[in-house]
Amino acid sequence: MSNATRIKCQWENGIQRFYVDSTDETVQAMAPVWFKDDFIGHQQGIGSLGNTADLWEVVDEASASEALVADTQNGIFSLALAAGSDEAEDAVLYFGDQTVINVLNDVQFETRLAVQVAPGTGVRAVWGMCGDHNLDKDTVAESAWFSLDAGLDLCVECDDATANTLDDQDTGTDLVAEAFHIYRIDFSDLSDVKYFVDGSRVLTDTTFDMSGLDGTTGLFQPYFSLDKATGAVGGTLYIDYVSFWGTRSSLVSNS
Repeated sequence: MSNATRIKCQWENGIQRFYVDSTDETVQAMAPVWFKDDFIGHQQGIGSLGNTADLWEVVDEASASEALVADTQNGIFSLALAAGSDEAEDAVLYFGDQTVINVLNDVQFETRLAVQVAPGTGVRAVWGMCGDHNLDKDTVAESAWFSLDAGLDLCVECDDATANTLDDQDTGTDLVAEAFHIYRIDFSDLSDVKYFVDGSRVLTDTTFDMSGLDGTTGLFQPYFSLDKATGAVGGTLYIDYVSFWGTRSSLVSNS
């Protein structure tokens, strides 16, 4: 068996994770709570803003677009801003502010994603997990995500709505347009949340402390966004899959 197809496993906090050795893609997690969406099939389950009957919701402002990419191997969901339109735009894929994932429960978030078109000046791109949506990403009270402003200089940040906030921490990684990478956020130690790209931890000397979260503020949702306030500039994200897993809430008793 080649290294490209070798499957390994690891145990952490009582959860067994199976992953591809060469890429660190998680192929299965033996965990009480496990979710994965590969965006295969029709656009069923992806609704418009406010349609809470669907699992995924979108924010679609002005000429922004959100859609499955047609006839694409293994399924891809696209978020894009219109480069030719000088206007405020927002393209978001999220759970419609149904914050149902308690990151206090040893949660791991993972996505395979490509920055298909680099963000232009004034464009902000983020992907990860957060509380409720806000157009101004700096006013989102609780979040942990990867981010880009203009260009392809990858940053990460976190916020737990207390004083220990870290914004726009440069990873030193410059992305390449159209190249897919696997991004993972490890919430198993909220005093030291960890960020990984293709299995390698970034910013190992920086402590991302989110220990101020509790059973209410620690309820998150997966979140992908591109936005701009003005300018005839664009940007495009291609999302291959989204996954998260963790333990079941300790607030629920089986007795």
